[in-house]
Amino acid sequence: MSRVFIAGASGFIGQALIQKLQEDESLSLVAMSRQKIASKHERLIWKQGDLFSLKDIAEALEGCDQAIYLVHSMLPSASLVQGTFYDLDLILADNFARACKLKKISHVVYLGGLMPEDQSQMSWHLKSRLEVEHCLEGCAPKITILRAGMVIGRGGSSFAILRRLIQRLPVMLCPSWTLTKAQPIDLEDLLSVIKCCMKDESVKGNIWDVGGPEVMTYQKMMSLMARSLSKSPRMISVGTFSLNMSRFWVTLVTGAPRALVYPLVLSLRYAMLVNQKRRFPRTELMQTTFNQSLEHWGKLSEGDVHAFHTPIVLRAPKHVRSVQRLILPKNKDALWVAEEYFKWLPQFFNFVIRIRIENQLCRFYLIHPKITLLLLEKSIERSSSDRQLLYIKGGLLAAEQGRGRLEFREVLDKKFVIAAIHDFRPALPWIIYKWTQAVVHLFVMNAFGRHLKEVKGS
Repeated sequence: MSRVFIAGASGFIGQALIQKLQEDESLSLVAMSRQKIASKHERLIWKQGDLFSLKDIAEALEGCDQAIYLVHSMLPSASLVQGTFYDLDLILADNFARACKLKKISHVVYLGGLMPEDQSQMSWHLKSRLEVEHCLEGCAPKITILRAGMVIGRGGSSFAILRRLIQRLPVMLCPSWTLTKAQPIDLEDLLSVIKCCMKDESVKGNIWDVGGPEVMTYQKMMSLMARSLSKSPRMISVGTFSLNMSRFWVTLVTGAPRALVYPLVLSLRYAMLVNQKRRFPRTELMQTTFNQSLEHWGKLSEGDVHAFHTPIVLRAPKHVRSVQRLILPKNKDALWVAEEYFKWLPQFFNFVIRIRIENQLCRFYLIHPKITLLLLEKSIERSSSDRQLLYIKGGLLAAEQGRGRLEFREVLDKKFVIAAIHDFRPALPWIIYKWTQAVVHLFVMNAFGRHLKEVKGS
């Protein structure tokens, strides 16, 4: 029996995929969620954990031989997030890749997005999908990459946005991007493709484009959706309507989170079509037309749109995630970057803040060591030359920590190093922290990034 790990199991596609794979008695499933979830199926185990934690992922992968990666980090993962969604995506993918190597996973399936033919001027949403693909290279003997466009199904964010626009607008302004061509795929068809990739050796280890049998514009989709909902909004073409304005009104009308809508809308200028050279060979699995999808899913309620909810982490005690992508100088590693940071920081603050390193302890102090601002302890067990991990142990600026930590890790073939703080709980009152310590930290890390560029150029 093959044991399959699903990362992103609590999402729209993840939940549907679990139900699909449970039908196959030759598969047992391990799913991961931040919340503790009781399993109601004998071949499904829910593991509580955080995908930002390499340790949690590695523990959840224990005993698995295949893994499915469905993660896209576009919503807040902390009370305060400093960093872009694509850098957060990169950390998550790197964690997953490292854990798969550690646990010797034999096969990985990654669900990404269709790519435009011209990739020179892509949005960061699409670039991030390619970065994740690159990050996962070599994480298992076989890696199957599925590239899909809009997925039509109950609970899907894109489908819900489209539906709400039609339901709530008697008049629809149609910018030029609504004439962009797309190739949507029905949720059930996509699940059948993923299941096929878990079972059929002949399709493993390749990059496949997946899409339904029809190519149509977004305006055509909206027209068909309106007909299925017995609506007749007036559609007015407005070629000069900017993408920025589109982001605003889509967010306003649908109630979808801005962090979700903004990257998606910026990608709508590109035609998302299946490249016939990469088309998934089992075409009989992808024959559901758009109208058939609407007939099936449109009769159901909108359902629980997972991506529209306030993440559970925002209801936890106030905590911070700060992520910066820095240039990694040639012939340097994460260990060097960490050591350079602790040498550079006191010089940057002109002796106001000093650092004392004693064995594995790093003490940030003000004027005198007794006035400790932050105390960090290096994890020898979990650190390596390509990843340095330090746990936050206390100090005047730190509240009682759960798993607060600072890390430096190499990514994308040593092109960059990610400097990140995870799960940090400040001691200062939250509003004061946001406008003082948090601002200073971001300023410092940006300055350190410039310092590394100078090192690289020297």
